[in-house]
Amino acid sequence: MTNRDVARMLDRIADMLQIKDENPFKIRAYRKAADSIYHLDEDLAYIHKNGRIGDIPAIGKALQSKIEEMLEKGSCEYYERLAHEVPEGLLDMLALPGIGHKTVKLIYNELGIDNLPDLLKAAREKRIRVLPGLGAKTEYNIKKGMEMLQEASAKSTLGLALPLAEELCDYLLKSEAAEQVAITGSIRRGKALVSDIDIMVASRSFEAVHRAVCGYRRLEETESQGIDHIKGRLAYNLSFEIIIVPPAEFLSQLFWSTGSKEHIEQIRKLKGEERKGDFTSEEAFYASMDMQYIPPELRENRGEIEAALKGELPNLIELSDIKGDLHTHSRWSDGAHDIEDMVQAAKDSGYSYLAITEHSRSLPISGGLNEERLHAQGKVIDALNLNLDEFRVLKGSEVDILKDGSLDFDDDILEELDIVIGSVHSNFKLERDKQSERIIQAIKNEKVDIIGHLSGRLLNRRPGYELDRERILEAAARNKKILEINAHPDRLDIDEETAKIAKDMDIKVAINSDAHSQQDLKLMKYGVINARRGWLEPADVVNSWELADLLNYIQNK
Repeated sequence: MTNRDVARMLDRIADMLQIKDENPFKIRAYRKAADSIYHLDEDLAYIHKNGRIGDIPAIGKALQSKIEEMLEKGSCEYYERLAHEVPEGLLDMLALPGIGHKTVKLIYNELGIDNLPDLLKAAREKRIRVLPGLGAKTEYNIKKGMEMLQEASAKSTLGLALPLAEELCDYLLKSEAAEQVAITGSIRRGKALVSDIDIMVASRSFEAVHRAVCGYRRLEETESQGIDHIKGRLAYNLSFEIIIVPPAEFLSQLFWSTGSKEHIEQIRKLKGEERKGDFTSEEAFYASMDMQYIPPELRENRGEIEAALKGELPNLIELSDIKGDLHTHSRWSDGAHDIEDMVQAAKDSGYSYLAITEHSRSLPISGGLNEERLHAQGKVIDALNLNLDEFRVLKGSEVDILKDGSLDFDDDILEELDIVIGSVHSNFKLERDKQSERIIQAIKNEKVDIIGHLSGRLLNRRPGYELDRERILEAAARNKKILEINAHPDRLDIDEETAKIAKDMDIKVAINSDAHSQQDLKLMKYGVINARRGWLEPADVVNSWELADLLNYIQNK
């Protein structure tokens, strides 16, 4: 079993326990273990071989034995026992918007439905709305959610596809079959969801590339191959295509294959049909048309060609511009590491500040802090800062925005903090106007600095809740509120389109990792990619600023 397989099984155990309404601390333990394993750098099988499973954060002795059983047997007796009590089809139903664990349990108990096709049939027959606490809105969510799942089933998140594409590129370069290798297509453009992995390879021996690909350990199957390509499937059922070209054509073919289709069509109108081998660099190619160089993330035909012709493209933010992370969690709530460990990882990333922003009290499932624990954590942070040179730990909270738009902590509690993030974690099914008004009320609260993961979307799992984006952005602009790009590749929320509109309205953005472990801090790169697709520059992103400038902006907002 791969790291992802084990993490997924642990997550599914947590889901089954939650459907059974088991102890929330037990559920939380499985969630934290799954998250730790999902973000491991090392192969879990290798860690087990060296007897170090127990060294992984959030893995106690009971969980260690279950993980070892998964790795040794490819299964887990505890998982199988739970699956007899909770049909696995119920877990598939959780992927639908507005369908939580209690709803799934209710539908199963009342109607005996334990799979998606029967659920859709019941929604179409209007049998869901008669159940206690549900209604026509739930039926609508089920039908629309099924459409979303069918549409997204052939796509993968950038967080899954990019690391695998990078690993395959490194493998091909080390094989000596290739002179140059590069990711191309939609992954190179940094799209949040991608259909496949496209890799450009320059080689003088096509046969050697074929042999190398066939020896790749994550290859599942090859579906077709010719002298200039190999197509097939990799781990996690990801489709791939290797495009093989002579070295002299590598740069030109990399450009033409990066896309998007609409961008390339506009370039052809300006330049004419593509010519092989006429590139010294992509920069020179754009310059030959009297244009600025257009970074891959902008090549979507959304005004970038017109801007490049006028010399008006933005100076896009880089990962190296980021000076701190304003949304992280530690062991105090549902994180895997101590504050000191998170600080060290932040320093290793080259940051000069880090905000610790635990969940607030209304999220007990995530170990949310009450006022006493938040105050105690503040004292720990104050003491830690006394011993830090050229680094600052900021006291913060990811405070829940409650159903009526009020916050989970009173203003006098929030007054003690450096950073306050307001986030929605419940009541996702509110009507559009009520959901929008809820967030606008939080925006109007002068204690709130940042609105976290605005739409609540989880890519391939849950669409964002219904919002009046125009009203919310107008409120954010009036109240000088910062919007978060949550860098977790399952979120990337706000999306690139919203980020671009925010920039045009002079709304500042924070790119945050929402880290629950040291490893999660590295997710920042996905947020930066998303920000670049939204045309953001360092001036637009508050955590690319020096700390004094950031704090001054917050205090005077």
